[in-house]
Amino acid sequence: MSSARNSRSGKSLNPLLMRYGLAALLVGVAVLLMLGLRNLGVTEDARLALLLGIAASALYLGLGPAVLSLALTSLVSQDPAVLLTGAVLAGLCAGVRGRTMARKTQARPETSEEAVPEDTAGPDHDRPRISIGKPAFAGAGAPLELTTEATWRFHHEKPLDITLPEDEQIEHLYMHSVLAECNDAFARMYGFRSAADVVGTRLVVFLPPSNPENVAYLRRYIRSGYRLEDAESHEIDRYGHAKYFVNNLVGIFERGQVVGSWGTQRDVTEQRRQAGQEYDSRLHSTKSSSQ
Repeated sequence: MSSARNSRSGKSLNPLLMRYGLAALLVGVAVLLMLGLRNLGVTEDARLALLLGIAASALYLGLGPAVLSLALTSLVSQDPAVLLTGAVLAGLCAGVRGRTMARKTQARPETSEEAVPEDTAGPDHDRPRISIGKPAFAGAGAPLELTTEATWRFHHEKPLDITLPEDEQIEHLYMHSVLAECNDAFARMYGFRSAADVVGTRLVVFLPPSNPENVAYLRRYIRSGYRLEDAESHEIDRYGHAKYFVNNLVGIFERGQVVGSWGTQRDVTEQRRQAGQEYDSRLHSTKSSSQ
């Protein structure tokens, strides 16, 4: 049994190493192209070669390799504009890649009831088990719209193997998580009119990985056994404005793997802004009194 497990992990490791190796190779090619352009007297546009390397990594290899490309690029160029543009490109291209893969993947049939199994419940196995049935999230049903609290369900196009290392699980969530269902209250928090306007959006759009707080949020979700209560997330709406939400979420398990998650959230953006203004005011008063 152990030899079969080692063989299986070896098969999954080789493609992963190849993707990251190709990402590093793309950065190397971009650096050579940049140097060639500079030798030809092109200085300003030479940095575009680095951005092309990051975009290609995200588009063809995935978000993880794109992050590696961005890190390697930071060793070559310390220009904040290049790094910021590269981070935005990585997120956008990874989202395009995910949508392309989603169109190629057939929709998985959902069972009538999905629950956290006893053997994967972790330290909270003595809690009441929560079953998530399809009727509770039916688009034509009333339950989602009976509450003014934002309610949502994300679906993983490919089930998440909970035995993977944390970093690979985070990459998997960014690559395969898509908003399957929500109510209008959720959509309005992001500047949309109705649920139909936002369903189908990928997780990477809501929680850009360029923000370390978002990666830490997903890491807490994994470490807590795929269940969080009153967890704050830092997101962006459709206009690019910063939004702060307090979330309650739980993973949906099937055959020992996470196939999605459901939860609720409330907007605390205004409270955060007021707290920040009060802090700035107190800091200014302290500086004034000390002078």
